Amino acid sequence: MDGNQLEEEDEKEIALDGTWSNANKVNKPNLENTGLQPIVINADETTATPDRKTENWYSYDGVENKWANAKTADGSMWVWIPRYAYKITYNDASDKSQGGTIDVVFLQGTSNLDKDEKDVTQENYVDEKGQTGAYIVHPAFEDGSSNGYPNGEWDKKIGGIWVAKFEAGYQDADKAVNSNVGYSTIYSWEITEAVGDRTTYYYGEREAGTKIKYPTFTAGKPSVNYIGISDSYDLCRDLTASTAPYKLNSAKVDSHLTKNSEWGAVVYLTYSKYGRNGQEVTINNVSVDGENTAYAVTGYAGESEYAQEVITNLEAIKNNEVIGSWTTPQGQKASSTGNICGIYDLSGGMWEWTAGYIAPETGNYQTYGGSLKGESNQYRSKYAGVSETDETNYNETANKGRIGEAIWETSTSGARTSTTAWNNDYSCFLWYNSSFLIRGGSWYIESGAGVFAFNRGLGYNACIIGFRPVLVVE
Repeated sequence: MDGNQLEEEDEKEIALDGTWSNANKVNKPNLENTGLQPIVINADETTATPDRKTENWYSYDGVENKWANAKTADGSMWVWIPRYAYKITYNDASDKSQGGTIDVVFLQGTSNLDKDEKDVTQENYVDEKGQTGAYIVHPAFEDGSSNGYPNGEWDKKIGGIWVAKFEAGYQDADKAVNSNVGYSTIYSWEITEAVGDRTTYYYGEREAGTKIKYPTFTAGKPSVNYIGISDSYDLCRDLTASTAPYKLNSAKVDSHLTKNSEWGAVVYLTYSKYGRNGQEVTINNVSVDGENTAYAVTGYAGESEYAQEVITNLEAIKNNEVIGSWTTPQGQKASSTGNICGIYDLSGGMWEWTAGYIAPETGNYQTYGGSLKGESNQYRSKYAGVSETDETNYNETANKGRIGEAIWETSTSGARTSTTAWNNDYSCFLWYNSSFLIRGGSWYIESGAGVFAFNRGLGYNACIIGFRPVLVVE
């Protein structure tokens, strides 16, 4: 090869196709022909296009932890979670609620092999700490099609997933676009515990059938609320529509409501040395207290991990007058990495609907389950049990055997008002009339909020529940 050929090779862009990066020892972000564009984020909240002839714009190295970010045409941001295997070591093996450590090994492509070509699932595997024992390939990246997706797997092995950087926010009214999904119900739960028809919401009057506006996944937006589980599920499936503002390639990209396996994949990576290294993510405690029917705001952090609610208003948010915005030192404490490259709103903000449910013959599952209803598959997880007792359902043998969801591996009870998840996060499981799982906690519950928190939702619209999508590149 002559000098000119070498120079041409040096100028060649690196394919960002989800395959293994020898330079970064992790799967490259998968975004070729997807509609996703790689970005680096500046301290002033602007973004820039990285040099694609190098790979130094992202890292999962246990030091800088600059998780790869991308942007869709509307400005929404997404974060790459590469395929990995994990091992949990408990502080007290007899009491999982007492916390522990989570070790992660990144895997090559869709294999079980680490950077040294060793199979991490073998009992004689020796990790970088010198500890011997098998790791578990996280089920979010595995193929569960042959046995009914028992742990929230996909329909084939995958090299990673894209997760919305922020929970869903209301887009500015002058930019908002109608989706193809209409509200199936306007029956609502208010923070005052009054229940009724919520005929007004952020964009004004509505009735059942009103088309839902596509959300934005950016910072400083009122968090989407008053949306039920079924509508959240349908809207997330609609993000790849040709009329959607994201301009995702539907032939390459699948969009769906976050499954509990995918929530767990984010949490375990966050808690590893490649994220917060065992430190709890700081709560997003900022609220606009029901102004224009909005409550939480995306991309903020409190002064401490479990700070009390801070009430402000939409004008102050718009003028950047509120302390704790996502790129500030305080704001970055709410990130999964402790820097601007991570995922936000995992603790506080809104509780977030996830695609998990139990299926009693009566009650809110039948009334509000909508498209989510059905047997367990690659888009949704059906949990065992239809008891009126949440703890009984939590203790079902089939449920307690589930892995990767940051539920049974990181808590000891599912009873109402229990806080046995790691870091004393809230840990209430499903029962017959509250049939749908929500995660992360809301802006006002303080110490009960956290990445390990789980709770039950009634299924219909609520002022404290929003959602977040995941993208899989096929």
